[in-house]
Amino acid sequence: MKLMSSNLPLLVLICSGYLSIFTGSILSSAYLLEVPVWDSHCLSFSFSILADNVSMIFVGTVLVISGSVATYCKWYMASETYYNRFMGLVWLFVLSMIFMILVPNLVMLLIGWDGLGLTSFLLVAYYQNNKSLSAAMLTALTNRIGDVLVLVSISILLNEGGWLVYSYYPVSMWSGLSVVVVLAGMTKSAQMPFCAWLPAAMAAPTPVSSLVHSSTLVTAGVYLVLRSFYVVSANPLATQMLMILSLFTLVLAGSSAVFAFDLKKVIALSTLSQLSLMMFSISILLPFVAFFHLVTHAVFKALLFLGAGGVIHSNQSIQDIRGLSSLWQSLPVSMSAMSVAIVSLSGAPFMSGFYSKDLIIELSMMDSSMTYGCYMLELLGLIFTSFYSARIVFSVMLGSNYINCSTLRLFEHLNMQVPFLSLYVGAIFLGLSLGSTMEKFGYVVVLESYESLSIFLIPFVGLAMWWGVLTKLGFNPWSWTKMLSFFLSMWLVESLTSHPGKTLFFKSSLMMYQTLDQGWLELLGPQGVYAKLGQVSQLNEVVQSNYFTYQMVAWSLVTIAGLSLVVFM
Repeated sequence: MKLMSSNLPLLVLICSGYLSIFTGSILSSAYLLEVPVWDSHCLSFSFSILADNVSMIFVGTVLVISGSVATYCKWYMASETYYNRFMGLVWLFVLSMIFMILVPNLVMLLIGWDGLGLTSFLLVAYYQNNKSLSAAMLTALTNRIGDVLVLVSISILLNEGGWLVYSYYPVSMWSGLSVVVVLAGMTKSAQMPFCAWLPAAMAAPTPVSSLVHSSTLVTAGVYLVLRSFYVVSANPLATQMLMILSLFTLVLAGSSAVFAFDLKKVIALSTLSQLSLMMFSISILLPFVAFFHLVTHAVFKALLFLGAGGVIHSNQSIQDIRGLSSLWQSLPVSMSAMSVAIVSLSGAPFMSGFYSKDLIIELSMMDSSMTYGCYMLELLGLIFTSFYSARIVFSVMLGSNYINCSTLRLFEHLNMQVPFLSLYVGAIFLGLSLGSTMEKFGYVVVLESYESLSIFLIPFVGLAMWWGVLTKLGFNPWSWTKMLSFFLSMWLVESLTSHPGKTLFFKSSLMMYQTLDQGWLELLGPQGVYAKLGQVSQLNEVVQSNYFTYQMVAWSLVTIAGLSLVVFM
């Protein structure tokens, strides 16, 4: 009873989140609250809050996940010395995301946008080791590119007489604005070529990873692009660029996850593939379907991360899936949570992920502007999703690794089970409940029977690939060292994007340090003054050490000169 009373505020927060989702699903009007801050003859600036069905549903999703993660942290981070400091950073992270969701003004939106970047840096670097610091710097520097692009967008919107960008119809917009907004969203959502930082951010504590990969940092870019849909769709070049890069990111993330051994990295790459699917949906002019998948994905991905956190925390922080096996016996609650999340992630029928994911596939098949190559890339990336999902199930849960594991059941705390239960509901029923809202936007699917059958069979094809190719035929791609290193480096994207940038940055910093700090600034600054004063001091020391000798010589010379004058006078 005491435990439930201590968690009562968080349970109220979770219930408020589901209430907000329900309210947003039936809301038919949009409300814009503006408070004037500064007004000029040709330009005005105000603090704005936009409340419509999209913002209400997304804020509710953030509240549900943040309340579940905060409850989970009471168990996962119980031994943490600076627990209150950690939770303060987490709540600041959540508030930054809520601020970004509600504020449609680009200038004020920077508070939430930059707040996400700052708090994510602090949370990723929380464990204070070299790996965490490197990952935090890569995350921060990549996101700073997006910050600069948002500033460029603000300067471009000066011609519009205002900075409202959410659900905004442009009047005299420069065509490059849509490209700038898309690139800004791609940096935050880790689309190619900015995708190297997302797996690196796994250095953060697992509850933070659950927040980052479900409803906060990585979804901020998708949310900005879909909210700026009327600006983005005005330029076909921006949508074509977004389509191509998102499809390549989808295949890249899926193929890399198939070969990864780190459990958290596999889940992170699955997040990357789902983000690229959302971006692809926006590129084919389906922003509300992308938002539908954004909400459903946030819930089951948070559930999947929390289940993985239970596995890691209960197994001496082991993250390598080759060292985990038969965990159904020891962690039944965590395994059931992961199984529900994985089934929903794979798009299995009648789960939340099925309603949103299949809607994207079906509507993309009805798009006459798409080529067969785009279809193949899309289906290949989605098949990879069920492939690595089956790999997690067979390796971690069912024990195909053939290692000796304890069969004793571990104690799963109530603070661990309550978040699972709250997210179970969303992972199973949220897609069905929000599916009726999608019908209001007039999305009608008309497909041939064979097309519908092919979509229905996608998760089962990935399962068959795992079972048939790897188990029955004995094919072992992990023995191919060169191919393994290629996929583990994400098609060498890390080497081609992040490493050259870091190398150039550090070399230029070293050159400036040697030229300026150890060069002419030192000569003209404190070191130069110190050297000159040292020389003067040495000269003074020599003079003072021979003072009496010089005085005697001087007096002798004066005496001799005086006597000479007296004699010769």
